[in-house]
Amino acid sequence: MSATQHQTEPVSLYLHAELLPNIRHITLHISLPTTVQSHDAQPEIRLSDSRRAISVSLPPPSGHVADTIKLPARVNEASRRALSMAGQKAGNTENQRHGQREYSFRMQIDDGDSSLLSREEHMDSFVPWTATDMTTSNRLRCRHCKNAFLNSPALYDSDTKKEDLKGWVWKDLPSGNWAEMMDFWHCHKPDPHEDRDHETNDAVTRLPEDQNATVKGYGAANQVIATSGTILVDVATFLVTDTDCRGLKQVAKKSTVDSSTDLELELHCEICNSLIGVEDTVAKGWRLFKTSLSVSIPLSEDEGEDPSWESHPLETVVAAQLLELIERESARRFVLHCGQGDGLLIWVFNPDMRYSNSSSDHSIIAQRAMKIFYQDVANVDRMLHPECGKASSLSLEELRLPSDVFSAVSETMKSRNKMLPESARDFREWKVGIMHRFDRTKNV
Repeated sequence: MSATQHQTEPVSLYLHAELLPNIRHITLHISLPTTVQSHDAQPEIRLSDSRRAISVSLPPPSGHVADTIKLPARVNEASRRALSMAGQKAGNTENQRHGQREYSFRMQIDDGDSSLLSREEHMDSFVPWTATDMTTSNRLRCRHCKNAFLNSPALYDSDTKKEDLKGWVWKDLPSGNWAEMMDFWHCHKPDPHEDRDHETNDAVTRLPEDQNATVKGYGAANQVIATSGTILVDVATFLVTDTDCRGLKQVAKKSTVDSSTDLELELHCEICNSLIGVEDTVAKGWRLFKTSLSVSIPLSEDEGEDPSWESHPLETVVAAQLLELIERESARRFVLHCGQGDGLLIWVFNPDMRYSNSSSDHSIIAQRAMKIFYQDVANVDRMLHPECGKASSLSLEELRLPSDVFSAVSETMKSRNKMLPESARDFREWKVGIMHRFDRTKNV
């Protein structure tokens, strides 16, 4: 009976295409069972007339098995001739694992393909929900139980006249290196009175140091403070005042940062108890995690029409945080953790790649993502703070995530690793994964 079942098992065919932008090539992997592979019967590979899609069909007796994927970019005409010759096998006997055998081909991108964005065009396109995406009528709610946290201002002040209600104001926070730039400015601040003081024998009155700092914009008084009616937006959070929020409860938790015994206030949903944010004592407000929220998308100006709600995959928010750190710190290696001891050591090998494949849970169209190498870490604190006398990596950055987000990212890395062709799942001591990133070009 088992032999019969084996004979009737469906034949699987798997296609995976990956864009290598630096050398303007697309690598195509074709994986198929060794049971349908022979030296005199190769799979038929066809490039579409537009040179933007690949179709593969198996030889008899599995001729009914075929699949198609769209390529991440258009390839040149020479690729058609290369594919018609069937190319070379991706691996010999060492790649024939788990009953699979692979073919691999490289195709050059067409010189006239304008679908690839220039580096300047996509620098700021990886952050979901910026202030420019929001309107005065946007609302925030729990992505798990739909409990509303930020409603229309009209619901908070019944005495306010309707014509006085202008809705929420959304503002983007400055870059994460803003504080460092201000420190640099403070240390190297220009003084327009320096020469004149010398010429006039100190006749010009100079501002006191603290007043000078305030005027020039780098003083402590110019730090970001939460303001009622205004939502400040950064890469991963919304900064709001506690008076503007509803449906949240404060929960005191022992801080795990640097073995501190201080308590930090977490913000939990009153209905489902999900972690929504944390208190920001410096900014005198609450930071709500984008990974915990849904945002209303107004359908029309008709107040009686219910809006649709949008939430982003957790990995796209984490990817935005990593990309922002790459730009700000010029680092490519990070330790991801949730303060529980273990974590992930990741190496962002390619921060902007495109790929497509024929797996059942993915779209056949090209996806924008990051290629990531990763390893499990048993003791994050030891890696970040090595013992005296042991070398520490200066190029290693830390990214702490909520526990549910860290678990989701970890599972995503493992599932994407299994999605890749067998020959592409490992690189030396690293596992290879893919993390999707937000692509604003799809929404314009």
